[in-house]
Amino acid sequence: MTRRSICAALATAAAMFALAPALAQTWPAKPLRLIMPYPPGGGGDLVVRPLVDKLSQALGQTVVVDYKPGANTIIGTEITAKAAPDGYTIGFITDSHSINPVFRRNLPYDSLNDFAPITTLVTVPMVLVTHPTVPVRTLQELVAHAKANPGKLAYGSLGFGGPHYLAMEWFKLLAGLDLLHIPYQGSAPALAANVGGQIQLMFVGASTGLQYGRDGRLNVIASSPVARLPASPNLPSIAESGYNEFDFSTWYGLVAPAKTPAEVVSKLNQETVRALRAPDMQQRFGALGLIPLPMTPEAFAAKLRDDASHYSSMVKLTGARGE
Repeated sequence: MTRRSICAALATAAAMFALAPALAQTWPAKPLRLIMPYPPGGGGDLVVRPLVDKLSQALGQTVVVDYKPGANTIIGTEITAKAAPDGYTIGFITDSHSINPVFRRNLPYDSLNDFAPITTLVTVPMVLVTHPTVPVRTLQELVAHAKANPGKLAYGSLGFGGPHYLAMEWFKLLAGLDLLHIPYQGSAPALAANVGGQIQLMFVGASTGLQYGRDGRLNVIASSPVARLPASPNLPSIAESGYNEFDFSTWYGLVAPAKTPAEVVSKLNQETVRALRAPDMQQRFGALGLIPLPMTPEAFAAKLRDDASHYSSMVKLTGARGE
């Protein structure tokens, strides 16, 4: 580089450095957009809808949920990654964010370096649900029925490479089952197929699955974490039903585009954590079987790195595949 170009680069960097505090002082001056990489009506909505109400009140600006589903969250996540880092676009992510790089080496973004982690929101335990026509009521009965009908039971997921798919592939491996996989673009269409009898079983977030179980549309067979769910203490876990290695939960979180000013990320973290700790939110999430999981941006960044390693090992173990 010439001396002139070096000076120009330094001047640009200095200007950006000076701009960040100014932006933080005036931010937010307009509505924010929260990119949701799933269709409306899924488990994420149960967390995001009350959260954006709290954030809108705290920030003095409306937070608008913008649904951009498809490609196992990649479409919406790319929009977040490539948005202007001005604090007006934030993205909803799940552990699919850590799983996708295991299957796709050519993602249109870097899952770690193109984002500024804000905070995790909740841990989402899963439950295993079946259509009422499947003649089982316990996990042991389900395993026996599936082994007596190899390849005849179909399970749904949110797509190849997603957490719901990985959970079932791991359970299949442990139980020695032959199940047909049918992928969908989101939990809402997968649940509709399960309720309609097009598929016989699936893993789904406890917040949604327990609701469907209470009204009789689906039978809830078991939960995925090792410990029983506080929201459903009579429901046995898969681990205690004979598969003690099985322990699977998903999580939800918020990120911003990389280079979003640290002051803005800190403010978003502060207000999101405050919202998660509000008594009404704690009560709402507890009733849904969700576990609030606020953390610092730094802790969330470390979690993302750890999850990438964890899911890489799981994929090797199960032989699961991506899209």
